[in-house]
Amino acid sequence: MNLKRIVEETDTPAGRVFDSVVVLLIFTSIATFSFETLPNLPPAVISGLELAEVVLVGLFTIEYGLRLALADDRWRFVRSFSGLIDLVAILPFYVSLGIDLRSVRALRLLRLLRILKLARY
Repeated sequence: MNLKRIVEETDTPAGRVFDSVVVLLIFTSIATFSFETLPNLPPAVISGLELAEVVLVGLFTIEYGLRLALADDRWRFVRSFSGLIDLVAILPFYVSLGIDLRSVRALRLLRLLRILKLARY
């Protein structure tokens, strides 16, 4: 089966599974973000949420890379609404590697843009 067809189209069983997995990842990401806002979380829970964020961003980065690599016009994809949302949704994580994300609330809130990724589905 053609990878491009799986990633970009939902008219195949594999394409529907791919989209369903991405939607599940988006909801999981939103849930972990929400849990992080709860006060007095035990250190083990905080560590688990941080690990989940790393894994989720890694998977979203792979998805973005696949969509970029498979795009007929890569520059057009990067400038498209969904391409920009995908990039802005993962960017705060990579920016936070150099700074403490908790001290930069605006960057943290950008993670909520992952909700906009649902517009594709």
